[in-house]
Amino acid sequence: MPQHNKQSLWVGAILILLIIATRTQHFGNEVYVPDATLAVLFMGGLLIPNTSWLGLALIAAFGMDGYAMGWQGVSDYCMSPGYWGLIPTYGLVWGAGRLLADSDKPFAILPFTLFAWISTSIAFVVSNAFWFAFSDKVDSLTITEFSVRVAKYYTPYIGYALMYVGIGWLAARFFKLRIAAPSSISL
Repeated sequence: MPQHNKQSLWVGAILILLIIATRTQHFGNEVYVPDATLAVLFMGGLLIPNTSWLGLALIAAFGMDGYAMGWQGVSDYCMSPGYWGLIPTYGLVWGAGRLLADSDKPFAILPFTLFAWISTSIAFVVSNAFWFAFSDKVDSLTITEFSVRVAKYYTPYIGYALMYVGIGWLAARFFKLRIAAPSSISL
């Protein structure tokens, strides 16, 4: 098995495990660490070009949501047709990682940080726009009222994602991970 395939399998498995380990509480609490899904998808896009991996990551995330609501008693407040807006939201973050992977120096600190920050910021807007447009929980709010209410979540949403992306950047540098060529990976 070529080195890139081995690396992608290990990196992919570790990233999926991070989704499973952190997905039960979005912003964390005294028992659970915050959700790492956005960072995992960004790093997955950067390191694993195969879209099959993206599908597995989405299945893991949505499966963990079902587990959290069904067996851990997490509120289903966010469940509505707007929930499915997470598919393009997460695809966008993964795609930003892919776009960065195609650059000359994907681990250069400035572009890496900018891609992570901008993509997670857009993800915040997209996921909230889907929830506003398709959720029955906010149909009495104007877009301005809704925006004011969700704005307080921007800092933790971005902050936790960037914290995990920073850890991912350090891990990639420490383990000397390489960007895999799109044609060299299969799942």
